[in-house]
This record gives sequence, C-alpha cells and structure tokens, in this order.
Amino acid sequence: MENWLQGMDGFSYCMEMLAAAFGFFIFLKKRNGFWIRMVISIGILFLGSLLIYPYFTDITNVYNWVWFIFIFGLIIVLCYFCCDIMWNDAIMAASCGALLQHTASSLFIVVFYRGIVPEFSGVRYWGMYLCVYLAGVVLIARRLPDGGHYNVSRANAAIMAVTVLTIVLVLSLLVKSTTIDVIGTGIANKEYIKLFRINQIYALGACVMVLALETILQRELRVQKALSENKNLWIQRQLQYEMSRENIDMITRKCHDMKHQIEALIQTESHSERRKSFIEDMQDMIEVYDSDVHTGNEALDTILMEKGLYCKVHHIDWTCVADGKLLEFMDVVDLFTVMGNALDNAVESVEKRGEDQFKSIGVRVWKKDFFAVIQVENTFDGELKLKDGLPLTSKADKENHGIGIRSIKSIVEKYQGTVSVRVQDGNFVLTIVLPIMS
Repeated sequence: MENWLQGMDGFSYCMEMLAAAFGFFIFLKKRNGFWIRMVISIGILFLGSLLIYPYFTDITNVYNWVWFIFIFGLIIVLCYFCCDIMWNDAIMAASCGALLQHTASSLFIVVFYRGIVPEFSGVRYWGMYLCVYLAGVVLIARRLPDGGHYNVSRANAAIMAVTVLTIVLVLSLLVKSTTIDVIGTGIANKEYIKLFRINQIYALGACVMVLALETILQRELRVQKALSENKNLWIQRQLQYEMSRENIDMITRKCHDMKHQIEALIQTESHSERRKSFIEDMQDMIEVYDSDVHTGNEALDTILMEKGLYCKVHHIDWTCVADGKLLEFMDVVDLFTVMGNALDNAVESVEKRGEDQFKSIGVRVWKKDFFAVIQVENTFDGELKLKDGLPLTSKADKENHGIGIRSIKSIVEKYQGTVSVRVQDGNFVLTIVLPIMS
C-alpha cells in the first residue's frame, strides 16, 4: 500500500511534466494514431511511477534529482513517439515543458507555501497549474513551431536541455530537498523562509526569461529562413530568366536566318539543287522548333516545351512520355518549380560532357497503383555523392547551389511524397513518387 501511494505521488509529477510538454508538442506534426500514442504514453508513465519511483524515494526523498533526469529523458522519448518530428524537436518540446512545469511549481511555492496565501488546497494547486499552462500555451507554445517543426539545431537543442537541467536541478530540486525539510521541522527562522521564497522567485524569473528568449529566437530564425528562401527563389528565377532569354535569342537568330532563306528561295529557280537545299534547311529549322507538347496539364506542357526546345537547339537527345493529368492535384507553381528544377539540373549535368559525347534527357510521368511517378533521367559522368539521400553539389558555392534539389524535396514532402536518386547504366535518375490526391 505504501509503495502504491508513493507511486501515485510520482505519477502526479509525471503527469505535470507530460501535460506541460503536451502544451508544446500538440502544435508539432503528429504521427498516425496520435491520441492512441498519448494513451500509451500515460500508461508508460503510470507503470514507471509504480515500479520505479518507490526506489528513488527510498534512496533520498521525493525531490531526488535522478528521478527528474529519468522523467525528463522519458518525456523526450514520448514526444518523439507521439509526433512525426526529429529528436531536436522532441528535446525542445520537453525542455520547454519542463520550464513551464517548473514555472508553475515555483509560482505555487511563492504564493501558497508559507507565502502570500498560506491556506493550501488541491483545487488551488491544480487551478494555478492550469492557469500557468494555459498562459504558456497561448503566449509561448503556439508561437514556436513553423510548419509543425521547430527551427532548432542540435546545438540549440542541447543548450536548451542543459539550461533546463541547470535551472531545475540547482534552483528547484537541490534547494527544495535541502530547505523544505528544515522548514517542516519548525526550526527555520523567518529569514531562512524568506531566502527560500526569494530563490523560488529567482527560479521563476529564470524559467520565464528562457522561454521568452526561445520565443524571440524562433521568431528570428523564421525571419532568417524566409529571407533565405526568398534569396534562393530569386536565384532560381534569375537562372530561369537567363535560360529563357537565351532561348528567345536563339529563336530570333533562327527566324532571321529563315527570313533570308525565304528571300533567297523566292529568287531561286524552281527545280534547282540550291532551292532544294534551302527547303531542307528550313524544314530542319521548323523541326527544331516543333516542340508542341500535349500532356493534359498546361503547366507541365509549358515547362516541357521550353526545356525540349532548349535540348533540341543544343543537340541534346530529348524524349518525353508524360501523363500530365495525373498531376492536376498539384499547385501550378509547385509543379512548375519541381519540374523546372529537375530539368535544369539535368541540362546542367549533360552540358558538362564533352562535345563528342552523347547527351540525352528523358522525362516520364506515369501511374503506379495509387501513386503518380515522375522520373527525369540524364546521361551522367562522375561519382554520385549523397547526404541525407540527396546529391551533394560539386560547386564551391554550396550555399547557393544545390538549392534546386532541396526545393524539390520540400515541395514533394508537402504532398506526402518521396524523392530518390540513383545512378544506373551511366544515367542519373531522379524519381519522385506522389500519392494521387482526389
């Protein structure tokens, strides 16, 4: 019976920690069966409290710091278990939750424990915690995520975790474990109690300050991310403009040549070899620009027509078999960005080959089960180096180059799709698989 009561005491603290962390990770991207996972998490904490917590109380007391580290680590694991996030996000959510729980605990001690309102009751205890948690969710937690994730690096997450451990272990657990027992014996004087209350005010301020700073930091990181994305978009548009301008210049030159050939054709005898040569040259020119594409998707037609034209003019073998209707669920800008970046990368790759080497680009879009598959393939020389499943750029300016494939991955993940690359039979193959959305 005693172990049961001790276990319930530990479980109460676990639920305080989980509820505080829940206020933060509820705004993150959730895994399938999120609420079932939450129930499982509560069950794990309950069993852990019954089976493990009594051993901690036997060692020292209810404020044992080992117990806090154990629960803090377990909350991180449960955050990751419930949400489709990285470990960095889980550490940040659990850390912010621990700070919020410690804020409520310290505030309660300042107000109720030999403090402003000496009368204690369970209603006041849980009422204060509820008010603090709701304030934390409204003022802080909902402002931190960006697209279901935090903009947090490993270093940032580690610093946050260390900060939490320092504040909670030193300003809370250590002080409480060495102070409350003394106060409880009745031998502590008023100055001793006053210093204890001041320490809790200091702890309260530290928690609030760290949470406020993290809110400001996340806001600044979002601004930097937006500026970086705008910069990358500007670079992509500039590259697209340069390619389009080059295409227009080539069309202008060819039209000028055709104009002179037509004039020469008019003045040439009807059945002469020279006239025949002029006609054949004009047919070749027309064939080059006969790049009309009909896939059933206007945006896809536009990008394929432009890239196909570029390939023909630059003597790059071009093949295209695409069912554009499969991609009608995609936003026009998203589709244009994905295909444009994929084909730009392919063109850039084949143009690195020597003039006497075969150059080819192939595009296929087809349906496989309930998925639309996009495949862009090009002849490829060299070694493929991957990082996180994506090819590394060979250019020195890695910040501005390689943004195309990252942009593709970002958009594809928006549609719950996948991106993969491989080298096969001397060809670089980019494959995009998207679930067809009705």
